[in-house]
Amino acid sequence: MTATMTTTAPTAAPNAAPTPANWLDRCVADTRHFLAAHWRTAPAVLRPHDPPVDVFPLAELDRLLDHGLLKAPYINLVQEHGQLPAHRFCAPRVVLGEVVEDYADAGAVRALIRDERATLLLRYVDQWHAGVRALATGVGDLLGRQVEAFYFLTPGGTQGRPVHRDDADVLAVQISGAKRWRVYGGPADGNWEPRREDGDPGPLLLDTVLRPGEVLYVPRGFAHHASAVGDAPSAHLSLTVREAGTAHLYALLQALLAEGPDLADRPLDEPALTDAAGTLLAHYRDVLATITPEGLIEQARAAMRGAPADSGSSIA
Repeated sequence: MTATMTTTAPTAAPNAAPTPANWLDRCVADTRHFLAAHWRTAPAVLRPHDPPVDVFPLAELDRLLDHGLLKAPYINLVQEHGQLPAHRFCAPRVVLGEVVEDYADAGAVRALIRDERATLLLRYVDQWHAGVRALATGVGDLLGRQVEAFYFLTPGGTQGRPVHRDDADVLAVQISGAKRWRVYGGPADGNWEPRREDGDPGPLLLDTVLRPGEVLYVPRGFAHHASAVGDAPSAHLSLTVREAGTAHLYALLQALLAEGPDLADRPLDEPALTDAAGTLLAHYRDVLATITPEGLIEQARAAMRGAPADSGSSIA
């Protein structure tokens, strides 16, 4: 796998974290045009002048595998109809006299990619890779939303996942090789679920082959699938832009209302119990009177990101 993986990608120091003025511009070329023309409305192929292919070049994947610290579930191998069990590509180790499971074995990983045409998936790369964390954080700051990152290496001529819908807007940065993407219509209503799409995915909106340095935008909930083109493996980094849902709003409201007045746990009589109920209702009315729909959404997005709600960073 090493020989084919390192031929087309630029090199960079492991965990390098470039500091551009605008991470989102590096993904979409023109942030304002992207938000006005494509955001949440239609898929698009974007060709930024300085795409972030240097953040996690293909050569670094070899280094990470050989370093030996990749561990499930951060690393996984998948095929079109499901994921492979960890025991097929992980081996136990003895650390301080204890057996530690699920460390990826580089040889086994490469063999499954080569012999069984499995797709390598690195999950939540923003949690453990400094360069990708800087990219995800920068994009999230500009959009005011939580951004996570996933890395895919797909053998040439194979499809990694079936047609599916993601609960996130996706910016797929093509790192190396080529990948054909087909993007279909969005969900019919707000009761859709992020899952495999076995029925009619809707009209085909985009059928394109992504080349290194190009970025595909897939709006949240739009069905899609991808397959590597040619003999060389295809690598891309997916930035998933999460959005608050009804469950986030419920949870935030419950948390806000839970901070109530200091009342006795067990009122002694009916008047005391009635007073406690009145105090609680008055408190809840006061809290709810200070909350607007827009403010609740902003606080929910901020909670997802672990950021202050009044940061003022959102431009969308």
